[in-house]
Amino acid sequence: MRKLFFAAAMLLLSQAGFGQAVNDQAIIPVSVTLNSILRLTVVSGGNIDFVVNTIGQYTSGINTGGNDARYQTNFTVSASQDFDVTIRAEDANFLGQDNAANTMPLNNVGLDLSESGSGNDPANWALPAAVLALTNGAQNIVTGVAGAAAGGADKNNFTIRWRLGTSEGAMNASSLLAQSLTPDRYITNVFLELVPK
Repeated sequence: MRKLFFAAAMLLLSQAGFGQAVNDQAIIPVSVTLNSILRLTVVSGGNIDFVVNTIGQYTSGINTGGNDARYQTNFTVSASQDFDVTIRAEDANFLGQDNAANTMPLNNVGLDLSESGSGNDPANWALPAAVLALTNGAQNIVTGVAGAAAGGADKNNFTIRWRLGTSEGAMNASSLLAQSLTPDRYITNVFLELVPK
């Protein structure tokens, strides 16, 4: 019996020595590429043209209360990260086209913003609370909230409502009439810039 027990124990020990499991593995590389999406699209109102031809417009300016599409610029933002939108004029003044010596201060033109997408102010971004005057220094018109501004055009849909000579907010306090500006066609380019955070 002892011999049988010893033989069984030897058999088990010999099996344990040769029965080790085989360790097999494979390596699978996994990568993720995030392409940046930063797109600002002017949907309508890419050319704003104020025509002043009455004393009332010289005195009170032109402001339709945001109800006239001629004085609105609709734009959308599609962004894969949080963003700000800035606005600035190319020149220090509006420049006369009939006579290059004629200039008109930029702050005769003002703007405010409204939104019509699924996002809202102040949860996703902050819009100006008052009328801004046009300047040639960049100023934020949409300030994205960290972790909440990114999204598509259906969320980030904005309308700039332009006005001229109304002396609202930071605009020129003097009327166009009081400034006695030389009649001319005054022009400057205005840049909207999408800035990632």
